[in-house]
Parts: sequence; C-alpha cells; structure tokens
Amino acid sequence: MFTKNKTTISVLIPCYNWSIYDLVHDLHKLCSKSIKIHKFEIICIEDNSTFFFKNAEISKLQYVTHETLSKNIGRSKIRNLLAKRANYEWLLFIDADQKIVNDKFIEIYINQILNQNVCKSTQKTLYYGSTIYPLKTVEKNTELHWKYGSNVEAKRKKNVFSSHHFLISKHYFSEKKVSFNENITSYGYEDVFFVLENNLKTTYVNNPLLHIGIKKTAKFIKQTESALRNLSEQHKFTANPEKIIRILYFQKKISDMKLTNLILNIFNISKEMILKNLHSKHPSIWLFQFYKLGFFLQLKNTQILIKKRQ
Repeated sequence: MFTKNKTTISVLIPCYNWSIYDLVHDLHKLCSKSIKIHKFEIICIEDNSTFFFKNAEISKLQYVTHETLSKNIGRSKIRNLLAKRANYEWLLFIDADQKIVNDKFIEIYINQILNQNVCKSTQKTLYYGSTIYPLKTVEKNTELHWKYGSNVEAKRKKNVFSSHHFLISKHYFSEKKVSFNENITSYGYEDVFFVLENNLKTTYVNNPLLHIGIKKTAKFIKQTESALRNLSEQHKFTANPEKIIRILYFQKKISDMKLTNLILNIFNISKEMILKNLHSKHPSIWLFQFYKLGFFLQLKNTQILIKKRQ
C-alpha cells in the first residue's frame, strides 16, 4: 500500500557466518518508530551458515523471520530468493556485516520514495547508500582491507554502486524480471553485473552504514581474485562496461597500446614481493591496485591462449 505520506517496506538481509542480532534489533527499532512506514518486515536468510551466534533469537521480534538454508546457494541467488519472499512494495537489501550509525537511516531511504512521489510501477531506479570504515583497525592482519576500504572503496561510493545496502521497487524487481545473475555463484561483481545487465539507473544517497566485516588479508586477496575471475568470465553487457569498471578501462588502454606482455612480465617478476608487502602492517594501496591489474591481465591472457588452441 503506497499512500501520500506512508509506504511499506521489506528489509532483506542475506547472511553467512555472521552475527546479525544487533543489526536486526536496531533496524526493527527504527522501522517500528517510523511514522512514514505503514507496514514492514525483516527477512533474514542464512546461506547454509555453520556458525549461528544468537541469530535465531531475532525471530522472537514481531515482523521478523529467520531461516537457514540446507545448501549454500551463493550471493546472487540468495538475494533473488529474499526478493521472492518479500511481501511489501519496497525492498531494502542490507549486508549482514553492517552497523547502524545514524538513527535516521531508515527515514532517509523512505524520504527518497515519499519526497519524489515515486510510482512503484514505473520505478527503474535503485537507491544506494554509502559505506564508512572504522577509524582504525584493531584485529591483526586486517590492515589491507581496512586501508583499501577506507581510502578507496568508501570514497568512490558516490560514483560506483555496490550492494552493501540499497533500495529498489518490489514491483520492478519481480514483475519486470530484474534479478541478480545466478550464474555467478562465487564472490564478486554480482552487484555491478546486476546494474549493467538490467540497465538500471542508480542514485547515490548520503546514508552511511559502518562496514564492520573487515577481512584478514589472505581472505581479502582471495575474494578479490574471485571477483576478478567473475569479471573475466562475464561478457553479456549491454553497455560499455569500461566506463563503469575501472580495471576494464585500464585493460583496454594497455591492450590498445600493446603493453599487455610488458605489464604481465613485470607482474610475474614482482608478484611475490607485492604479496609480501600486502601481508605486512603497512600495505601499499598502489601495489594492491597493480596486483589486481596484473592478476586480471593474466586471466584474460590465459583465456585468449585457450581460444587460440581450440
């Protein structure tokens, strides 16, 4: 039900081995006291988690459901499943490793709908908020993720969509066949593909959540490599992806200048030295960016060689 001053919303949280107890309680409190929400629900699905913390207790809250899948289905499929389970007209997706830092978090998103008098049947825009990082990292071996997140990821949010938290019309998501690409089962770039493949318009909202899921360096690098593999294997873009994905822009420039082999040689020679730096207490963001570029060029070069042999 969409009225002039109120709307309905489904808050959707995919979870894997993370405590969502505090996040859900904070969201429940904000939704419950909002005078701009007619009805709400919070749906949490564990993607075959093996650690549950106190997560099951959230189902004691009114309008909250908690479910655990018997099989891990991946980041794309679980978001599509959450959308199917949702009952209300707006879907607010939130990653499990986020923390509320502003009591107006829900209200800011709701105002995007009400202030612009958005019609759900024609809405092709998704609204996404910003991500901030702790002022310092306290856990050992997390320096790379914290430094890169604070200095790169957080600062580019105004121009680059990510799925940490975003709002989209249920009608458009369901009836217009908009969905996350379920062929992507591993970590990375499923959010960018979601926007490009569905030709969605994104609108940045200054509405931060604190990213508390700071990963250890080995895991962060592994997930980065996974994301780059997904990117290297994805070809079904309707637009020029290099305008949105910077590493594709640099790959194209390097290829046009016929510098691919030179960059790959430098990467292969310096790879061990770079990894040693990235695992240190003072990792270089520049070296991490070069590592990503070299790793991606290596993937693309391997694909070209395989095609030539076929």
